Amino acid sequence: MASAQPLELPETDRIYLESVTRTRTMQAQTVSRAKILLLKAGAETVDAIADKLDLNRNSVLLCLKKYQEGGVEHALNDAPGRGRN
Repeated sequence: MASAQPLELPETDRIYLESVTRTRTMQAQTVSRAKILLLKAGAETVDAIADKLDLNRNSVLLCLKKYQEGGVEHALNDAPGRGRN
């Protein structure tokens, strides 16, 4: 089995993500996404990350894709929706 490619995280991003995982005021979804990025930076496989965080594999892949497209803030935050009236 091939080893997983680690995610290349700049040190500033790593420090920020670690602080997000320790905070108690962030949404759980944001904390989970930060954990996904940190685990991937540690060369975990997508399936291992999904198992550890009790998430769907597609959720992990989407977070990683969003990180590749737009960086940490893009991966952690959802785009604004249409909302409700």
